[in-house]
Amino acid sequence: MTPAAWLVARRALLDRPWRSALLLLGYGTGVAIMIALLSVGDALLLQARDRNLVAGGDVVVLPEGIDPAVIKVNGVTGLFLTIPNARFLVRDVIGGPRFRAGVIAAAPQLSARLLYVRARGRVVAASASAGIPSLDRAAHAARAVAGGVDSAADRAWLDPPVASLADRVDHFHRVASDGTTGSSAGDPAAWAEWDYVNVVDPRTHTYAYITLLAGAPGRGAVIARVRRPGAPVEDLVIPSRLREGDISTTSAAQRVGPARVRVDARGYRLTVDDPRLRVDLRIHPDRGFMLPAAELRQGDTISGYVVPVVRGRADGTIETARGRFVLRDAPAYHDHNWGTWRDVTWEWGEASSPAGALVYGDVHLPRRAAPEGGGQLATLFLWGDAAGLQEPGGLVAALPITQITYAGWRPGPIVGGRRVPAPDEVTVRAANGPDAVRVTIKIWDALGSRPLASPRGTTGRVFLQLRGDAELRGTIGGRPVLWRGPAASETFVRP
Repeated sequence: MTPAAWLVARRALLDRPWRSALLLLGYGTGVAIMIALLSVGDALLLQARDRNLVAGGDVVVLPEGIDPAVIKVNGVTGLFLTIPNARFLVRDVIGGPRFRAGVIAAAPQLSARLLYVRARGRVVAASASAGIPSLDRAAHAARAVAGGVDSAADRAWLDPPVASLADRVDHFHRVASDGTTGSSAGDPAAWAEWDYVNVVDPRTHTYAYITLLAGAPGRGAVIARVRRPGAPVEDLVIPSRLREGDISTTSAAQRVGPARVRVDARGYRLTVDDPRLRVDLRIHPDRGFMLPAAELRQGDTISGYVVPVVRGRADGTIETARGRFVLRDAPAYHDHNWGTWRDVTWEWGEASSPAGALVYGDVHLPRRAAPEGGGQLATLFLWGDAAGLQEPGGLVAALPITQITYAGWRPGPIVGGRRVPAPDEVTVRAANGPDAVRVTIKIWDALGSRPLASPRGTTGRVFLQLRGDAELRGTIGGRPVLWRGPAASETFVRP
């Protein structure tokens, strides 16, 4: 600034101080507004590129009941927002056979999570965000770390080894003296948890159900039902005391009396070493065919369920007093249940084929637990393979069940000296918008028993385990679906 300019400015300020101050205030306010507008514009540009926000991306996935505006304005209800089963959603649903061809990238992220860091004797509040670098770059996420590379943990998140996935979803639950299990509460005396495996030889119709049951406190049992064509069912119950370390709450490896479950890179190995029952089975899960854990709670009633092996193959032997049979590449299924099951009933079934698999279920809670007659929504879950692609399958639909019917009732198994009725056919219909399927199970064998939770038969119900062949017909994603395969179904009847 020249001396003449300084002289003019000083004299103008001294001659008209109020006018000069007003002009300076106006100029400063204008500059401040311009800076604010530029900052807002930069923020809007950042939001437009950010796939975590409503303003950006093609699809935003939110938990049910969350207002999308919460993400845009950073409302207080979004402080602890998380997506349940995010790994399953990204890996097996969005990355599954139904959506894989239409999705360029999906990038899960944790954004601005509050942390407390202890350093040099002080506790400092910090904000942390996280993502998987390769997915962030593919999705052009604004918070992608330049030059970041996937760690071993990132790679395991995207493609978990069989053993680590089983340990995460298939561990048992710790029951405290007050009945709590994590965030759940129940009656410890009524608590039960079990691993369940069913296998079938489609060529001979020989099949078996094997259960490793852990009760509370410290009681367990190995329960097996083996059925050979033309022979009475073999029911075996081997009571056991559970010792310290037998049941794991951090891994899928369990021991109940003479039975053991182990998991390695090849899958599950189930062994039972007892004079009444000898089992040595290898169960190989099909990648992408699993259902994450869900827990239904109503009052003091808890019903938990996870399916680590919706579709798998079994190799090995099962031997009883009546002989030994060998399974080679036989259809296999494995699930895991926990909770307080007294007076709880259900309708359930599973089926599989080389083209896909399904699981359906409808849990009926006792009236005292659900005074309004409510329960969880009956749902049919459907998996499929990526046709013509050397890629894993995954979940293709979760459809509300509209109807479950039983037809062709006939005299069935004898339970407690009385013959109970059994159906010839089970039909399940499920639909969600244009997606609709019908499952028809032709029953070729039925077993009956009293519910374990009511050993004295106080409810009068009989538990039916049905074996059959399923046919699935319908339309999923605008494409026709048709496959057939072996099936199992369960329901309750009154004599």
